[in-house]
Amino acid sequence: MAKLNSEELETAAKALMNQEKFTLLGHSIPDGDCVGAVVALMCALTNMGKDVNAIIEDGVPATYRFLNGSERISSVSNLPQINECLVYLDCATRERVGERLSGLIPSKAMIINIDHHVSNDDYGNVNLVDAGASSTCEIVYYLLKKMNLPITIDVATPLYCGIVMDTGGFQYSSTTPNTHRIAAELLEYGVDIDLVRSRLFESKSRVEVSLQKKALDNLEFSKDGRIASMHLSYDDLVQLGAVDLHFEGTINMARNIEDVEVALLFREIEPGVIKVGFRSKQLVDVNRIAGEWGGGGHKRAAGATLRGELEAVKKLVLLKVEEHLP
Repeated sequence: MAKLNSEELETAAKALMNQEKFTLLGHSIPDGDCVGAVVALMCALTNMGKDVNAIIEDGVPATYRFLNGSERISSVSNLPQINECLVYLDCATRERVGERLSGLIPSKAMIINIDHHVSNDDYGNVNLVDAGASSTCEIVYYLLKKMNLPITIDVATPLYCGIVMDTGGFQYSSTTPNTHRIAAELLEYGVDIDLVRSRLFESKSRVEVSLQKKALDNLEFSKDGRIASMHLSYDDLVQLGAVDLHFEGTINMARNIEDVEVALLFREIEPGVIKVGFRSKQLVDVNRIAGEWGGGGHKRAAGATLRGELEAVKKLVLLKVEEHLP
């Protein structure tokens, strides 16, 4: 997979300029980078006079509904007409949009693939993919600059939010000097940093906090203390009223523990279906581990979905992680 370059930017820019109708697609269980990229590009294309709609299978998490334009993003429960050109944002594969939405998408549509995951398989007719970028929002920023489009406040704010969330507040190794320069420029466009801080980090619901408490109650360590895992059963989610809750950051409570190299979060989203989150600090490529079950992501952050009984899945994954520890 080639690094992002001027030629790729030019190709993607021309594709967006030449088409008139777009449907933007983000991945299921969306995070800040996904939502930010969808909202920012939707606003920018709309400002050009393009016909644009957007779909995220599960809808927009409450955390990001303060973003102007997020209310225009549909879910599978209120599906709009799917336009002739599809733009996949922050999706390493076409299937990443979710099982329900994947089955509703025309197979012959033109695809523009904009992403930063190392596991992206270049599935688009046009591929703008850079695994070295901090976020998909960073790539969208460069694309809008290439198109000479104005960065309005409604574009700058979601881009800034996406970059902040996918860099862990500029802490992760994917953060580069250019990432900071982009963030600084977005602030100069008028991003309300107090609003962003409050909504992203100081507005957790009581249900989400209860969920994190339950995850910590289930915290376990490997014998050498280098692997920390937490789990949430389907019954846990039902009892807390959190089956459909979108939440981020819970896994980092395990990753942040001293001497832990790999953190895992097992979440049973329905009986027998386990979503596994992987995080590592320095030594383990969790993208490779997640790839064992058709998942992927980044070297230090990845995910996969496994089917089976929760304890059996935990045992299987923990054994595989131990094999990868140096």
